[in-house]
Parts: sequence; C-alpha cells; structure tokens
Amino acid sequence: MTPLRIAINGRFLLQPVTGVQRYARELVGALDDLLQAQMGVAVEVYMPRMPAAVPRWKNIGLHVAGKLRGHAWEQFELPRLSAGQVLFCPGNTAPAASLLSRQKVVVCVHDLSYKYFPEAYSRAFRLLYGALIPLVLRRADAIVTVSESERLAITRHYPFAASRLVAIQNGGRGRPAEQAPAVPASIKGYVLYVGSLSKRKNFPGMLEAACRLVRRRGFSFVFVGAVSSSLTASAGTIPDDMKDHIRFAGQVDDPAELAGYYENAACFLFPSFYEASPLPPIEAMAFGCPVIASDIPSLRERCGAAAVYCDPGSIASIEQAVERVMDDASLRETLRLGGYRRSELFSWEACARRVLDVIRDVSAPAGGHL
Repeated sequence: MTPLRIAINGRFLLQPVTGVQRYARELVGALDDLLQAQMGVAVEVYMPRMPAAVPRWKNIGLHVAGKLRGHAWEQFELPRLSAGQVLFCPGNTAPAASLLSRQKVVVCVHDLSYKYFPEAYSRAFRLLYGALIPLVLRRADAIVTVSESERLAITRHYPFAASRLVAIQNGGRGRPAEQAPAVPASIKGYVLYVGSLSKRKNFPGMLEAACRLVRRRGFSFVFVGAVSSSLTASAGTIPDDMKDHIRFAGQVDDPAELAGYYENAACFLFPSFYEASPLPPIEAMAFGCPVIASDIPSLRERCGAAAVYCDPGSIASIEQAVERVMDDASLRETLRLGGYRRSELFSWEACARRVLDVIRDVSAPAGGHL
C-alpha cells in the first residue's frame, strides 16, 4: 500500500508563541505520538533556514530548506518543497500556488478576527489576510476550524466553504485531575488572567474592573501575557496605591511556570469579547482553578456548565462575577470539580486524530477511503 505522505507548513516554529502557534506545536506533538501506532503514514515538517529552537519528535521528520523567509518562503518555496504530498497548514494561510494546483491542501483557519476587529491589525496584515483567507476557503480541499460557533461564523461569510469546513475543538493542557492540588478554601489567592492584553480580549475592561475591586475589596490580580502596543500606556498607569495588588507577569511560555500561576490562583478571569476555541480556560480547569468567562457562544461551547459567566461589555457584571466566586467557597469547589471533568473532554490526542482523519479523507481516491 502506498504510504500517506503529509507535509506540514512549519512557519509556526519561527513565530512568537501565541494561540495559533500553541495549537500547531501541541497538535504536531500529539500527531508524533499517534504515529507510533499508525502504519503507512509519513509526516515531514518543513521550515525556512532560520535559527530557532525546534521540538524533537520521534516519528516526524524536520526538513529545513529554502533561502527566503516568512510569507515569501511560504508562498514561493513551500509549494516546491511539499510537492507530491498532502500539505497541511495549521496557521490560517497556505501557498496560493498549492491551492491553485492539483496538490491536496488542508488548512486550519482558526478565526476571522482580522475581519471582525480590523483595528487590531496593521493594514499590511489585513490586506494579506483579505486576499489569502478567501482563497483558502474557496480552494482548499478541506478546512479545519476550532469550534462549531466559529464554523457557523465562517459559513455566514463564506457559504461556499460549508461542505469542506470541519469543526475540531482544540485540546487542553494541564496536570491530570487526580494529581492536581486542591484549591485552598482561603480567598487570599489572586484573580488570574492568561492571554494577550488587547482590546479584543477586553483588557481595558478587565483592568477597570480590577482597579475597582482592589479599592473596594482588596483583591489581587495577575495578568499573564504580552501587552499590545496600543495598550502599553494603560498598563503602565496603575495608581500607586494599587501596584501591590495588580501585577503584570509578561509573556510566559514555560509550561511549568505557567502551571504555577494556575495552581496558585483563587480563580481565573476570561471576559474576552471574541474567541474561537481558547486554550487558557481549559488549562485553568485542568489545574483546579475556578473559571469566570464571557457569556459568548464559543466560550459556552468550550466551558459548558463548568464556569460562571459574565457580560464582557459590563464592568459591573465582571465585578459581580468575580465577587460571587471569591465570596463563595462552595461555588469554588463546585467549579473546581466541574472544571476537572470538563477539561478531560479536550485532549490534543483527540484533536490530532480528527485532523488526521480529515487529511486521510482528502487523500482518498474518489469514492474510497484510506
């Protein structure tokens, strides 16, 4: 039997690690583990020649080649390097030449945030995505997205993609429930947020709610994540009387360090205006940290009944949700136990299996199935 040969676009290995890059790294790692039990599948990750610390895989090869960088490498060199294989692009974009050729292409389009929040992106970024994403949605043999709510949103904008669009939830990461430490009944722990500190994530609203709760209740807050350039000034203007209660930890990529923040928090706050399938709420649940989330479809889909919900557009609603969780030890315990159960529904292994199934279906002869 001819082996299924898969080429993975490895540009993500050279990019700052945000949600899209985390997805790609976790997915490829889980796929590497799956390949131990898979016969007739060969996977190679292709990346440009640039200095980078890359993961070590057991069953997936790494091919470093090309003279170009960034989007130029992806558009002009990756098609040649991946010729004759099914090309999987985990980070929204794909080479136009591959999409327009007979090569089989599968792309993960995480969301259309560049369309929903144009002010959060540069003009060059919007122009590039405005050209590439519609081409991907029209020409890719299959498109993966990360939630049912995002699949419906993409379909509303691009109905012609509906038949090739598959929703596969992201996995999660954290200590298994039976090993996770119990959250103490004390409410002396801080309120934690993990993610980029941007307007789309509702950072200004979170910060205002935090300031009010520091003054009124003496709560402490820790923000983990990079501050967007447009909001750097607001992050640096914390009043002196609050600086001991509001801490900015910056970007944290080390899993052990991040685990420490989750384990020592009293609760996790995630009042984002828009998400597709966010990783931090499920990670928080896996570490026994009670979750407060925005009442939006994607977070309802992701968190189910294991979270307390708030209106992201209302500072008062955010405050009330935090106070409700911090003041009620019984509720925190209910959320802690429910969060463990909820987090167990999401694994990178399951995500990788389903993505591999999509790639198999694309590569199968007409009327057949590999």
